[in-house]
Amino acid sequence: MLKKIAAIIGAVMLLGCFAIGMQASAAEAGPAISMKSSASGNEITVTVTGTQLQDLYAYDFMLKYDTQKLAYQSASSGTGGFAVDPIVQNGDIRIAHTKVGKIAGDSGTLQLAVLKFKKLQTGAAQLTLHDVKLVDSKLNTFGKTIKASLAVEDGTVSSQAAFKDIAGHWAHASIVQAVQQGWISGYEDGSFRPNKEVTRAEFAAMLIRALGTDGKGHQPLQFTDAKRIPAWALPYVEEAVSRQIMNGYDSGAFEPNKLISRAEMAAMAVRSLNGAAAPAEAGQTNFADDSKIPAWAKPYAAEAAQRGIMKGRSGGIFAPEAHATRAEAVVVILALFQQK
Repeated sequence: MLKKIAAIIGAVMLLGCFAIGMQASAAEAGPAISMKSSASGNEITVTVTGTQLQDLYAYDFMLKYDTQKLAYQSASSGTGGFAVDPIVQNGDIRIAHTKVGKIAGDSGTLQLAVLKFKKLQTGAAQLTLHDVKLVDSKLNTFGKTIKASLAVEDGTVSSQAAFKDIAGHWAHASIVQAVQQGWISGYEDGSFRPNKEVTRAEFAAMLIRALGTDGKGHQPLQFTDAKRIPAWALPYVEEAVSRQIMNGYDSGAFEPNKLISRAEMAAMAVRSLNGAAAPAEAGQTNFADDSKIPAWAKPYAAEAAQRGIMKGRSGGIFAPEAHATRAEAVVVILALFQQK
């Protein structure tokens, strides 16, 4: 039966590996896949969900589980197509599903699979998603591979266990919440890198993925360096510019790979709430380094602080020219959700 599904999927694609999450060169690129768990007595249900999907026609992935602590019970995948019974061998479960015929794939958020396990022992049980392969209806495949993990601890999910570098971090809870919402993920080595600085293209992608697209077509960008904007980031930058959340520099360039400053992040955050309307002119803020905040940024910094979107750094400073980190970006975007 596995050969049958492989033949069907093979007829519509050459299965390549697709990135779920990020690598350093494309930190916020494309769709993401996450896992969540719930428990009822000794039964554990794991749901695999894809977000920001674009024309998904077929998929194939492996889920490794701890056979000492979990016993596989059943699995289901996809709708409106063809799937074989999951292949279970040596603690790995293979899920494969494809649509049939000349139809469009699915876009947006999609539940890819639901798996059920029986808990055999107490204590954390690790599950790891790997070897994910996706294809669209035009036979396009994508190249890169990453793993997604979670830990089930006596019936509860500890999604932060997938990241080895956020325990004790000041933004720990916010990072976990953002990952569960599906608009940001970690790196292949199991880290989140909360203190890694963020580029302008990366922040545009994070923000638009979190807030959602407006569903409109957007004009090609006219920046002098438009061709330097990575392909994975281009639609997000186009939308951020179209919605007047983000703009370029006086030189005519966008500078997608430039690290975004905290002043720029404040401006983008406020614009995402106010649209093109600039905030009222601000006098002084309460930050210790108020005099160092550029005149153009002071109204945005003042409103971001007043609305609880951004806070200062240690010592009560705003640090307008400092580069925003991944953790700071996550906290700011979650604060925007509260405003909306």
